[in-house]
Amino acid sequence: MADFKQLLSEEIRRLARKEIRSALAPMAETLASLKRQIAEQKKQIAALTRAVPAPEAKPEALAASIAKPSEKKVRINAAGIIRLRGKLGITQAELAKLLNVAMHTVSAWEQGHRIPRGAHKAQLAALRGAGKREIKRLLAAAKSENAKAEAAK
Repeated sequence: MADFKQLLSEEIRRLARKEIRSALAPMAETLASLKRQIAEQKKQIAALTRAVPAPEAKPEALAASIAKPSEKKVRINAAGIIRLRGKLGITQAELAKLLNVAMHTVSAWEQGHRIPRGAHKAQLAALRGAGKREIKRLLAAAKSENAKAEAAK
């Protein structure tokens, strides 16, 4: 009886493997064709990237917009400042350096104890459109200027 049970079990496994293979064969072919398409598209993207270089981000323009804020009305709150800092991936100290304020001021803004006014509000609005790379360039430029100023003293 044990042999019959074992033979039946093996036959069921064999048939199940056969069914699975037949069901997966078309999917494997589709997967292979999709992988080929992806490889072709990557080649096309690489060729297009070489043909048309990516535009250079101009941190000078961003720095100018931060330095000379627009007269547009902007709504800024504590949660918005925290979100902006998170989006840009910078610390309170780095945001303070960008806005030319004390780190304590940024902390007070984020805690809701104070509200940014006038030029600082407009500068924060200008930072909303900035990307992480632009911010890092601005911070690097500020550090190099600080180093030059320290060397001159």
